[in-house]
Amino acid sequence: MKVDWDHLQFFLVLARAKTLTNAARIIGVEHSTVARRIQSLEVALGTPLFKREATGYELTVDGMALVPRVEQMEQAFLQIQKPQQPLEGRVRIGAPEGFGTAFLTQLLAELSQQFPLLTIDLIPVPKMMKLSHREADIVISIDRPKSGPYIITRLTDYCLKIYGSKSYLAQHPPIQNMEDLARHRFVNYIDDLIYSSELYCLERLPIPLTANFRSSSILAQQIAVNAGAGLAILPQFLAHNQPNLEQVLAEQVRFTHTFWMLTFVDLQHEPRIKLVWDYLRKQADLKQGILMD
Repeated sequence: MKVDWDHLQFFLVLARAKTLTNAARIIGVEHSTVARRIQSLEVALGTPLFKREATGYELTVDGMALVPRVEQMEQAFLQIQKPQQPLEGRVRIGAPEGFGTAFLTQLLAELSQQFPLLTIDLIPVPKMMKLSHREADIVISIDRPKSGPYIITRLTDYCLKIYGSKSYLAQHPPIQNMEDLARHRFVNYIDDLIYSSELYCLERLPIPLTANFRSSSILAQQIAVNAGAGLAILPQFLAHNQPNLEQVLAEQVRFTHTFWMLTFVDLQHEPRIKLVWDYLRKQADLKQGILMD
């Protein structure tokens, strides 16, 4: 059966907007029209592309496979539709402190060189940026918002492991199993200043452990571990290029978290926003070795 390009456009908008209401608002039609178009496309392709979840319309495996192909078609159409204009303006990106500093800074600096008329504001802070307060155009978050007029995508998963400095490990008892951790000092977050429950990693280990050095900054924790203050659970993207750090119980202790990327529905088609959005998605895919070992 012939596939209608209009149906594919509706599919792409819903994949980004997550709800029929948001997709209908973007396109300028009734939500029932969006539903009919998606149903027609699924019939034409002979497979379901979405599944209904509490958070909205989530892509099936076939739906996820279709997205990059339709995005290529969309890009080709946009290039034909109007001549390329120099990208200019400002894009403000809010991100968790460690990820923003250790991972995004170099990538965005490289992007800035490619587009000299574009101003990039990077805000890496040890707190949750609030897109609803217009603190940034694009926000990278540990927690996925439950609702709002946002376009949300899973940017990447990342892993965390226990690390210690070579000097600390040489001067303290060897660690061969989980129970051995009880004989060691730890570096961790300050309980009442933690901004996401996802950051409670040390507390999830099956034995009680106490932190002797605490900081609300993950960068400060990494520096403290390097200086020999103790062991800490650190993201791999923060520790991978630190030659003084070694993994501890690498096969037994590993946490996997997710970074979500958000922008407002009304900003998604702004060329400068789309450029940064697509660039970050691509770079996250290319650098899975740093993020996920």
